[in-house]
Amino acid sequence: MFAQFTRTILFAIMSFLALDRAEAGENTSCGDRAEVIVHNTYPDATKSDDETFQVGASTISINNSETGIDAPHMMTCRVWPANPHLTLVAVPLIKSANEDGTVGDLELLVVDTSSLAVKQRLLLANRMNDDAIAIRSLEFDTARYKLTKEQAAFGLRISASNNSRANPYNGVSLWLYVLEGSSIRPVVDGMVVSETTGESDTNCATEFKARQTTLSMAPTTNHGFADISAVETNTTTTNFVGKDRACDETSITDKPQKLRLIYDGRQYPIPEERRAVTE
Repeated sequence: MFAQFTRTILFAIMSFLALDRAEAGENTSCGDRAEVIVHNTYPDATKSDDETFQVGASTISINNSETGIDAPHMMTCRVWPANPHLTLVAVPLIKSANEDGTVGDLELLVVDTSSLAVKQRLLLANRMNDDAIAIRSLEFDTARYKLTKEQAAFGLRISASNNSRANPYNGVSLWLYVLEGSSIRPVVDGMVVSETTGESDTNCATEFKARQTTLSMAPTTNHGFADISAVETNTTTTNFVGKDRACDETSITDKPQKLRLIYDGRQYPIPEERRAVTE
């Protein structure tokens, strides 16, 4: 019975993670480019060791070798397929990290793929702050978010979860950004696109609610930007003790719900119940 319960939790978590990675694409450490990018972005940075830099009160971790540093605290790079001469960079600026949570900012960079010169940057204050629901990964989403004929957006997905068996939680939130001159501007400012919640007696009786949202570009436009079509699927999975004392399972998937995000001249407003919670 306990084994069945454990498998159910693991399946829910792994399904959530697999979907997230499939949509976000491959993200990598910045490798031997990291040090150059840090110096180009933060001229006053001092090198603490081969894997970390200090920028004021913040620490930058530049690779994912066997150091025990959590992956979401690593600097991440990805060449942008829509504009391969540009590389997207996420730089966690960690002020403190312990068992009670993390305090830190996140800086997004767009750098020239060849020269590594910084072309655009955006500081997201407190974006790395977490506590019981901890940030597990940062990944660039470079799906074809073609907002106009000339302009594409890139995405950032932040995955978070807790360690509770009684009330497990996993969530993925999406931000979309466009480049405007020397600036990076958010147009979708934190939308929950994947979420799994549950209640359990930690033995067999459980109920998981999973919500998955897929986005695609619609043919209609407003204020010159394409509408974004969102299709949401909700699934409820219940475990219970059956007649033979085995831990049985049922699953019900509701009819997909559709909504449309419409650009208002500045951004795509998000329904309040689908908005990411940030510090």
